Amino acid sequence: MYYLIYILLYPLSLLPLPVLYLISDFVNVVLFGIFKYRKALVWDNLKHAFPEKPASELRTIQKRFNRNFCDQWIETLKLLSISKKQLTRRFTGNWEVFQQLATDGKNTYAILGHTFNWEWANVACPYHTPQQYACVYLPLSNNAFDRLMQKIRSASGAWMVSMKALKSGLARLKETQYILALAADQNPSSPEVAEWIPFLHREAPFFRGPEQMARRAKAAVVFAGIKKIKRGSYRIHLYKYCDDASQTHAGDILQAYVSFVERQICEQPENWMWTHKRWKHQRKAE
Repeated sequence: MYYLIYILLYPLSLLPLPVLYLISDFVNVVLFGIFKYRKALVWDNLKHAFPEKPASELRTIQKRFNRNFCDQWIETLKLLSISKKQLTRRFTGNWEVFQQLATDGKNTYAILGHTFNWEWANVACPYHTPQQYACVYLPLSNNAFDRLMQKIRSASGAWMVSMKALKSGLARLKETQYILALAADQNPSSPEVAEWIPFLHREAPFFRGPEQMARRAKAAVVFAGIKKIKRGSYRIHLYKYCDDASQTHAGDILQAYVSFVERQICEQPENWMWTHKRWKHQRKAE
């Protein structure tokens, strides 16, 4: 099944991005115009996140998000064949932050949210970092598509660390100087042990794991935010929060990360994954 999917998708990925964006526009019409994919959920999320914005502005944000959502997956498909030269031209950043940490001999935890296009970021980062780049991921339930995504994500030399085999993955990293990337704005599977933090006007549970792991590793912590410059062009902003997580107070990194993600969303709200059921859990009464 994997080879069949690859044979079907690889030739499609060879199409120029302007042509692929025509496909993205068509998918947008079908997915959001006809099937109304998670339309009510996105609208509810936006209303709660930006209560001060008029309905007309929220509708504009929602339309732009719909387009960006479809672009995200078309651009991910393009990673099957995109050249290093083309990707590095389209995805830029202040890479000197990672490079200086390498010079300083620091292992690094890079924590980001689901701002588009995080898949391009995963492939672009290893091109600009002397350290070994690794990324924590949740395996897909479909084995063929999971294998395809692993191929895409490791194309530039990234090590993929499964959340289901985290211990062995972290043990492998001990062999080298590394950057470990984690997207930390998903819904924890066990909200009762998560940290509850106000996020876009509502409390939401957050993983404690990224902070706890960074503290144990005495690693530097970098927050990563992605901005969409135009269609097919992004810039990542790397902000070094600390050189040694073990020297921070418990909870400080997580609180600072949530504030960082909020600022990124408020600056470009159409560029975050609003289809996530981010606030589906409610904190249980003490």
